[in-house]
Amino acid sequence: MPSVKIYAEHRDILDALITSKKVASVGGATKTGPFSTQIDAYVFAASIAMASNMPTATDNMPKAKNATPIEEDVVLRAFGARELCFTATLKEEGSDESLTDSLNRQLRTLADRDFTSLFQNLDRYAHAGFSWLAKHQEDESSIRDLVLAAIDQIECVESNITDASGVRDPLLDMLDMQV
Repeated sequence: MPSVKIYAEHRDILDALITSKKVASVGGATKTGPFSTQIDAYVFAASIAMASNMPTATDNMPKAKNATPIEEDVVLRAFGARELCFTATLKEEGSDESLTDSLNRQLRTLADRDFTSLFQNLDRYAHAGFSWLAKHQEDESSIRDLVLAAIDQIECVESNITDASGVRDPLLDMLDMQV
């Protein structure tokens, strides 16, 4: 069964990010982190690197010997994890492929529904995100400040929409019904 991995070098930052009695360290069992599960912290770390488009290179990924696995069913039930898997695959570029070949390969990978390769791509982003968090942890006064700094460092994508008259917020319909 495929799984995502949290590598041993990121165990301390993971324990700081989650508040749970199920962690290996005393630090993780205290009320510190904003996340209640490992998968939530994993998704956050992957999101940081994905927004920055800076995954760990495949050659630089550590061995999975002492990694903490999170099984497929847990990953796929986590909010946003499935979408991140697909996005990581679509962001993957073939170095010597044409655009059409790259897109065809990516679509075949998504259609196969074998999450092994999807999770390997996602692990590269999560690894980079955990590395960023670990590197910047000493710069912040608390783990919550670190999470906010991570969110703050990610620049929002600018849209070039000049005419917003056709854009309608879907919540307006619900508000209209309440009046």
